[in-house]
Amino acid sequence: MRLADLVAPFGRCRAIDLGCGSGPTLRAVSRVSPDAVLLGIDRSEGALRQVAAALDDHRGPVAAIAADLRDPLPIADRWADVILSYNTLECVPTPETLLAEVARVLRPGGRAVIAHVDFDSLVVAGADSELDRRICHAFADDVQSWMDHADGRIGRKLGLLLARSPLEVVRVEPFLVWSSEFTGHARRRIELIRDVLLSAADHGRGVVGPDEIKEWYGAVVRVAGQHGFFFSELTFIAVAERR
Repeated sequence: MRLADLVAPFGRCRAIDLGCGSGPTLRAVSRVSPDAVLLGIDRSEGALRQVAAALDDHRGPVAAIAADLRDPLPIADRWADVILSYNTLECVPTPETLLAEVARVLRPGGRAVIAHVDFDSLVVAGADSELDRRICHAFADDVQSWMDHADGRIGRKLGLLLARSPLEVVRVEPFLVWSSEFTGHARRRIELIRDVLLSAADHGRGVVGPDEIKEWYGAVVRVAGQHGFFFSELTFIAVAERR
């Protein structure tokens, strides 16, 4: 994972993952920094219970804290060498507040690596253009039941958000995932789009109907069977430092 590569120069560091979920990003960090102190923060206690298992072979200390990222981080000033966050910032109603907390918790010279898929940039071959636009935009804009807020265009905004924070922007880089095969991540993402939008329709918050969603998914599957499938997903990775 590219995020972990950006941590590697810090070696035996104190690293925090904000919105860590079950620990996949921390797991990637462990592979490049096996002696690092790893701390995951997430409001889902169920997800946090999986962090220890994900990092059972990590040589350094591991901890997980249940906390709401809308609140001040339960971490002392200047404690962390590295703070990471992947696909979390869009769920926070005031990302500026969270970035100010990131700056408080980082030591001088510490690094923040904030990454987010720009969901409004998804490319999927299959359905006709009008239906495809409606489906992809609906997914980007949907506030799922576990979310307080959603911004499907936040990936492209990371540089500006960090520039307005107490942190100093080092760079913002694109990271493109693509596939011409209806397998792996591409298939999982497309099935997630289908399932999320069907759930939205069931709960009365959808802007596309169940028949349209099924039509879109069926068109993607048919094109995949004709060897015409294509999928791409653009993530922006912003790197900033605490001066």
